[in-house]
Amino acid sequence: MQIITAVVRAFQLLFAIIVLGLSVALAKGQSVGSAPAITGYAAFTGGLGIVASLVGVAAFFISSLDGLISWAVDGLASLVFLAGGIAYAVILKDADCSDVSTTWDNQILSGGCVKVDGDKTCSFGGEDKLKSRCTSAKANTAFMLIDFVI
Repeated sequence: MQIITAVVRAFQLLFAIIVLGLSVALAKGQSVGSAPAITGYAAFTGGLGIVASLVGVAAFFISSLDGLISWAVDGLASLVFLAGGIAYAVILKDADCSDVSTTWDNQILSGGCVKVDGDKTCSFGGEDKLKSRCTSAKANTAFMLIDFVI
């Protein structure tokens, strides 16, 4: 049974690292203004997932962590991952990564927008970069929801 738990914890850690990495990459790609709050929240979920997986691993060796403490941390991490995954899914619901018209002004994908003479201008850095940000954000959504399940 401990082997199965260790494997699950390893996947939990791996997916949390992926969520953190994707979120930080999306935040660093923001060229106008600061990154959207949801991107920061996604980075937080990745960090919390890392902590939760490490607490779970530590519970193998420290009996006082096994039980209520690890369950509480896992429960909190699960809820945070679920909320982040749902929020990303809602924001990206109409985004088709191969169609610029559905992604150019999305708050997660655009890299930031400003109004110039009444026209909205977004700094997404070209179609290839926009498509890359879109696939990264969709992968981030998937990994948050997978980490919720784990």
